[in-house]
Amino acid sequence: MSERSHVLRGLILGVLGMLRTRFLASLSLVVAGLIAGASPAFASGGCASYSGSFTAVAPSVCLSPVGICTHGTLTGGFPSTYDFTADTLVPTGNPGEFAYTGHSIITTPPGAELFGSDSGLLEMLGNGTASFVTTVNIVGGTRQYEGASGTFVAPDILNLVTGATVGTYTATICKAEDVQG
Repeated sequence: MSERSHVLRGLILGVLGMLRTRFLASLSLVVAGLIAGASPAFASGGCASYSGSFTAVAPSVCLSPVGICTHGTLTGGFPSTYDFTADTLVPTGNPGEFAYTGHSIITTPPGAELFGSDSGLLEMLGNGTASFVTTVNIVGGTRQYEGASGTFVAPDILNLVTGATVGTYTATICKAEDVQG
């Protein structure tokens, strides 16, 4: 195995470990909130946890350099729409497995937006579908989400024939101190 392959493998394993850690951390926040009977109201620290389901389709126009875009709907705790554009897609060295990065915009019904820096792993399953886990790191937003941070973690299934995606999400959103409410 070449030195480049070792470096790439180490990078991918590091990303996988980070994704697993973030997913488990987000999942534990949601479970703790459910056990405590917490609503998604923002706590004194400015953070709230959400969970739900989503669906997505390929939009009619996709400006991704790797040809992957989705437009979807989140239901459950954070009802909204989202648009994702993949920026990179690289093989990990494991058969049928790819790492990707991209960016997203999540839009609430009143029109506030959250901006995300996305990353994930895509695995071809051989039955016309692919499984993947996306982590969206919130890097800002508009209106009450200006300066927001947090994450969305979404395990998904992609239909490679239709481009349709279905999955669930867990999220923690933290508002900046000066835009609470």
